[in-house]
Amino acid sequence: MGTLTLSASPLLWEQFLVGALDGEAGLRPELRSILPRWQRSRSLGAPSTGQPDEGPRVGSLALVERRARLEPVWHELGGMLEMLSAAPLPSGRVALLADREGVILATRSSGGDFTHHADYVRLVEGARWDETSRGTNAIGTALAESSAVAVVGPAHYAQRHHGLVCYAAPVHDPFGELVAVLDVTGPAGAADPLVLVAVASVAQAAEARLREVAWARVAAAARGGLESRLSREDGPVLVVEPMGRVSRFNAAARALLSRQGPMAVEAALGVSWRVLTDAALRGVALETRLASQGPAWRIHAEAVGTGDGSSALAVLVRLEPSGVRSLGMTAGSADSRPAVAEPSAEGRAARTLSRDLWGADTVVPSGPWAALKGSDPQHRATLREAERFAPTSLPVLLLSETGTGKELLARALHAASAVATGPFVAVNCGALSPALLESELFGHAPGAFTGARVGGAEGKLAAADGGTLFLDELAEMPPALQVLLLRVLEDGAYSRVGESRVRRSRFRLVGATCRDLDAAVRNGTFRSDLYFRLQGAVLRLPPLRERNDLLELAHALLRRLSEEDGLTTPSISTAALSRLAAHPWPGNVRELKTVLRLALVRGGGAPVLDVDALPSGLGSPLSPGAQGEPRPAVPLASSSPRQPGAGAAAGPLRELEARAIQEALALSGGNVAQAARRLGIARSTLYRMAERFGITLPSRA
Repeated sequence: MGTLTLSASPLLWEQFLVGALDGEAGLRPELRSILPRWQRSRSLGAPSTGQPDEGPRVGSLALVERRARLEPVWHELGGMLEMLSAAPLPSGRVALLADREGVILATRSSGGDFTHHADYVRLVEGARWDETSRGTNAIGTALAESSAVAVVGPAHYAQRHHGLVCYAAPVHDPFGELVAVLDVTGPAGAADPLVLVAVASVAQAAEARLREVAWARVAAAARGGLESRLSREDGPVLVVEPMGRVSRFNAAARALLSRQGPMAVEAALGVSWRVLTDAALRGVALETRLASQGPAWRIHAEAVGTGDGSSALAVLVRLEPSGVRSLGMTAGSADSRPAVAEPSAEGRAARTLSRDLWGADTVVPSGPWAALKGSDPQHRATLREAERFAPTSLPVLLLSETGTGKELLARALHAASAVATGPFVAVNCGALSPALLESELFGHAPGAFTGARVGGAEGKLAAADGGTLFLDELAEMPPALQVLLLRVLEDGAYSRVGESRVRRSRFRLVGATCRDLDAAVRNGTFRSDLYFRLQGAVLRLPPLRERNDLLELAHALLRRLSEEDGLTTPSISTAALSRLAAHPWPGNVRELKTVLRLALVRGGGAPVLDVDALPSGLGSPLSPGAQGEPRPAVPLASSSPRQPGAGAAAGPLRELEARAIQEALALSGGNVAQAARRLGIARSTLYRMAERFGITLPSRA
């Protein structure tokens, strides 16, 4: 939690009142902190001399109602207020608890002469201390800036409070909502910076306690959901609780294990609790034998009520015979697959291609996976992992560079999933402002904000109910929305903007980003609890420069583009193929597709596309990465960037993104629009990414 200390002299305050400081904030260092706060207080209409008599306050009945609103957290907050008042601080101070509107709900005095002065300045229950009522003060400013604040003496906007020193810190609930403020106020002559540290620490302890209580409630709710899951599943399903206690079975699992009551998971399945939870959190399947000579079984583990990402409140275990696969079965067992409609001629051709892609020993459905063309080992390994995870309800996280085909993979996952008959809803989190993104995702009530639809809007969460929600550029989601999304993922509950009614939506989540999420978690821009909650299955489509099937992919794309335009598919000359192979492809498959479409136009229907049909400079000796700098070695096939060797030669994603932008700008002569088209991204996305990496771009104008 950040902290802020505001101080000023009586002379500065007087100069501000007469307007002598207006416009000087950038010239005088002592004004940079306090002047914007005083100006805000003046714009709010707060009285500079202080409130006459008692000032604004709420009545006793309203005070009771306000306390009732905090009933879910009142016990914990009250305990923290007692802790604050009992802290080893000098006497002559008062500890306060205010709600999110700045109304003091409770006070605790440490004794001394200051008690009478606290009554005089209305540090009493029911009094309002928001900035509109009293100007710059610790409670009001902490609310306005969501930060721990110390306001010393004349830094208070109202002259009546110049004899005070106030320390306040906000308290947020587990979903990131500011619910209260803890404050300690005393005489200005006894100012002590350690008091601010103490108040901020107690506020953080309060937030930690609220999280603990919330997880306890989630556990109770999760148990009810587990009972429902057990009754719906036909195959063997059991619930394992912490320390490896198998607490619940459905009928199929009870018959398989020949048990009636609780037992240890190691005795039941032959795996430890640690191994089981690790598999559930990472989204991997396990193999086991329930008897020493019995058949092999596959364990699909799903974490329930994950906390910090390293533990779970319970694990739901689904068992299936090891030889059974939902999608990718051996060619010899095709008859045991679920009946499907006979594919069209195009579908049969795609099925033949997918046999070549996956190998002769497996069969992959033509529809979902045929669009993701290529024979590169990394690419095929990712598709095999995707095929394994598609039938499950696990969330999927796609960590790949821009232009690699993340949305294609997301649509394939949906088409091969258990919710394929439901809707597929895609949202680009980087294309909207935080306010618009919240309204787009959660919907809004009628009149929720200026410009809101007359009848309100349902939002994408409602639209995705019973299907798949694809969140592209997930890392661009602001922290406040990350908290709300985490809540939805836990129990499906959410509320529209401007509405208190709780709604529910059940969907399969697929998230995608080209950013390094590990780094984003470390620097605090992406919540670790959401990151670990999303790590059901992590898939990585390799960038084009790491694939060994570039030329094969180019021919396939050229054939498709020609068919779309009603043209005869031309061949590509050896010189043109060499140019394609030499280019680093920062925009990946999207850039390759754009280059080939341009080549078709410039080729003018010629039967062979030569170098002159390609964009000038593509793969030339001046092109970065073309010569003098060897192309990265192809790493081991991997579906996860965490595995050793996956993209190691190319460096972190963040460096790759920055390098791709610089290369595109160089090839485009500094033209931002052309660079964005070369990368296959929107110009606004290029500006945002350049700002993140510290790359200077020409003005938007």
